[in-house]
Amino acid sequence: MSDFSPSSSAKTGATKQASSSYPMYVFWVMFGISFLNYLDRNVLTGAATTIALDLHFGVDGIGYIASAFLVAYTLCTIPMGLWADRVKRKNIVAICVAIWSVITALTAFSFSFISLFFFRMLLGVGEAGYFPAGTALMSDYFNREKRSRVMSWWSVAQLVGILVGFAIGGALTSGTWRLGFLFTGIPGLILAYLAWKLHEPRRNQADEEETFESIGATRPDKPFAIPAMPHPFAQMRDLLRIKTLVVLIVMQIFSFFVLSVAIVFLPTFLQQNDMYGHGLTSGQAGLFSGGVIVLAGLIGTVFGGYLADWLSHRHPGSRILVCGIGFLLSAPAFALSVTVNSFMLFALFFVVTTILITLYTGPSTAATQDVAPAALRASAVAVSLLIAHMLGDAFSPTLVGVLAQSFDPTGGTHFIHHIAGHDLAYAMLITCTPALVIAGLVGLFGARWMKADVAAAQEQDQLAAAA
Repeated sequence: MSDFSPSSSAKTGATKQASSSYPMYVFWVMFGISFLNYLDRNVLTGAATTIALDLHFGVDGIGYIASAFLVAYTLCTIPMGLWADRVKRKNIVAICVAIWSVITALTAFSFSFISLFFFRMLLGVGEAGYFPAGTALMSDYFNREKRSRVMSWWSVAQLVGILVGFAIGGALTSGTWRLGFLFTGIPGLILAYLAWKLHEPRRNQADEEETFESIGATRPDKPFAIPAMPHPFAQMRDLLRIKTLVVLIVMQIFSFFVLSVAIVFLPTFLQQNDMYGHGLTSGQAGLFSGGVIVLAGLIGTVFGGYLADWLSHRHPGSRILVCGIGFLLSAPAFALSVTVNSFMLFALFFVVTTILITLYTGPSTAATQDVAPAALRASAVAVSLLIAHMLGDAFSPTLVGVLAQSFDPTGGTHFIHHIAGHDLAYAMLITCTPALVIAGLVGLFGARWMKADVAAAQEQDQLAAAA
């Protein structure tokens, strides 16, 4: 039996959804959740050096802790995404927010590397279902014409969350870092309640309404319904036959690798006192890292969304093309940022790198929704995240941390004495630069298939609506 049934409350919900203001209310609730998502993740990143020294583990341990979250997040994405295409997506969002908020607060009680590792794994489980369900929910409130811009603005919340997480984490000391986790976890319960109270849109609601409006007709009222779903393995097979989705996944594999490494190790890198590190304090490193990621990321994210929507009238694969160009141009900028000795030059090249890398954020999210049939949008995100995280960033912090440790001829004392800048710089240079080049080339050559894949998705939606 369907999760949804026609009722007076459903009619009230439909009236609210028809209002132009209600989708924006949904947007701001989801914006707040996305902000909190990345804040909770990155409080630990900002405080990583302090916590590592307090709990007695090294730079490789920072990588292991980051991978613990990512592996759990990745493995749980598929079942949560498949679930979201079968039930009310807003409920999945609410449950996940509540779980990760409680786990964030419990992280305050970590007393060793093992307990911290365990809590970060549980955090990954809590956060796994939010993004597939939330992306599909948002796509049914905003049509294809606006989707890239909306997804870009939604992604701004991630950047602000990273800034605040880095700033809070960087300001924490060995005596206060536990309180940081306790107090950042509590607000999520309020947002979980707001998500639970949202109205669930019809599958493909925004695109259908746009179609009817374009011909001057009113869409006939239908009761909410969950479409019949194929077997999960058949569902995944059908999604992986979409060429554009495969292109997006391959790009994300290499871009996620770089983004995870940069976020995890940037504050630690800036605190090193050798010729490649820049000798910042923990607070300065957290504030600088977050500030650059927010300001430069805001420019790149918003500009990428508007650029892709503008170019879509001229090139059907513009959303993929924008991603590829950004990644390709960011490779030399990243290489220069981790090898210059001047802090001013580092800041300049890292700002340019961040702008170029974040061009992909809105266009890639929108493209994933464009080429997937409406009934499979959450599953498309889940499949993309599973493969991209598992092959991209699930183990990239561990790899770079182990490489940095191996480049230290003293076996780890460089990190203890804050002179591991050269070790980290070389580890990032030989892994991240080639990854950005590959992501860029895949985007440039893979943009050609998007027009046909969007048409195929629209045809399936029309057949589903007729049925």
